[in-house]
Amino acid sequence: MAKPLFFIPIENQVRELDAKLLLARFAADRGYRSILGWKGSIDAHINEFPQGVYFAKSLTARAVRMFRITRRLGHRIVAWDEEAVVHYPPNIYYPRRIDSKALSLTNQLLAWGDDNRSLFEDFPDYCGTPLDVVGNPRVDLLRPEFRDYFKSQVAALNERYGDFILVNTNFGSINGYYPELNVAYPKEGVPGGIELGRGAIGLPRDFALDLYHHRMKIFEAFQDLLPKLASAYPDRKIVLRPHPAENREFWKDRLKDCANVEVIAEGNVVPWLLACAALVHNGCTTAVESYILERPVVAYVPAENDAFSVDLPNQLSVCCDTAEGVIEQVGDALARGFENTLSAERSEVLGRYISSLDGQFASSRILDSIERDLEFDSVSAIDRLCAHAHARGRRFVKQMKATKSNGRYSRSFMRQRFPDVTLHDLRERGDRLAGFAGLTGSVQIDEVRPDVFSVSPA
Repeated sequence: MAKPLFFIPIENQVRELDAKLLLARFAADRGYRSILGWKGSIDAHINEFPQGVYFAKSLTARAVRMFRITRRLGHRIVAWDEEAVVHYPPNIYYPRRIDSKALSLTNQLLAWGDDNRSLFEDFPDYCGTPLDVVGNPRVDLLRPEFRDYFKSQVAALNERYGDFILVNTNFGSINGYYPELNVAYPKEGVPGGIELGRGAIGLPRDFALDLYHHRMKIFEAFQDLLPKLASAYPDRKIVLRPHPAENREFWKDRLKDCANVEVIAEGNVVPWLLACAALVHNGCTTAVESYILERPVVAYVPAENDAFSVDLPNQLSVCCDTAEGVIEQVGDALARGFENTLSAERSEVLGRYISSLDGQFASSRILDSIERDLEFDSVSAIDRLCAHAHARGRRFVKQMKATKSNGRYSRSFMRQRFPDVTLHDLRERGDRLAGFAGLTGSVQIDEVRPDVFSVSPA
């Protein structure tokens, strides 16, 4: 019997591509063909492929229609939450990240660690969907085995920027690519002059506004921090790396007078973390990645609110509540380097959130989990016909929105999240990843449509 196809969609290329290509490479070594690439294109043409396993990166309400089409076409849905390591408390996390209908359409759940497993199992409408703790392919790339995969990129970054300070921001819900993506945004003619955006979906208005004002305080504090940091270290380059969903032009305009600050969002964040002298952040997943990579991590926490706290990044960082404190701690990091080795206490904390820091790679654990149950539901011919019609209708609507919009569905926003990648580049990455993973099978990578690729056993 032929092995099923794997669909591995990517939304934010700089964060996901290398990790999901590694997963596809592991799958090819076991005889599976994967369709890897831009999520919008894979979703739009899902009805054109044979039966397979769809890897979903979230379980939000926005996924429900796509999940219904996918299931009625006869595919299985395996889901993890790309945002589950660094998360808000459950009363915010659940309405933003897990939808009951999406969960009911999911065949299997994959968790980063025990904390993520508890989030799934404690969800009020969780009804026993098979769940395995397997880690995530993004963690594979942080392990010592892959450190040299980024060696040439790290050298190039240091050649270009020297021993730079990296500032990572995660204000995609406050400084979104367009205002309607935010938790809230100023708008005339609505109560209080503030309208709720897509980032507030599932949240009561008062709660969403409190979250908006809390995040805005931190956002404004970072705007104040950057010029001070630049002035304190005038001979050192400072790179500000915004979240993939952020409005980068805002930062470029805000920091245009800081000669030693550059706003850059290119490439996987891992080589940037390895190349920098220190990382500054607020509640950002890159703090976790940076700590695993043994880089100095400084958290700027100018405002605290237990209702909106994210614990793990700060537990792995030196925390400061003033700009002056950040400047001092960065100076200490520049002088002494990384001294916070993975102590037993911090290793235990980290292990609760991420299960695949050693031993078997997460990519391999994921495939083991999936292979335990590859039984597909029986789907009627009528269901398939309806699903094909719905898929074509959905594709037409998305195409129309893309031609009329300069926001979420625009080509420019798509390219910000998924920059051009060539077939040659993907093949070269795949070969190098395989080498560091110890995979020896021969693999063929081809382009099946723009921004979508096939990764299969040769």
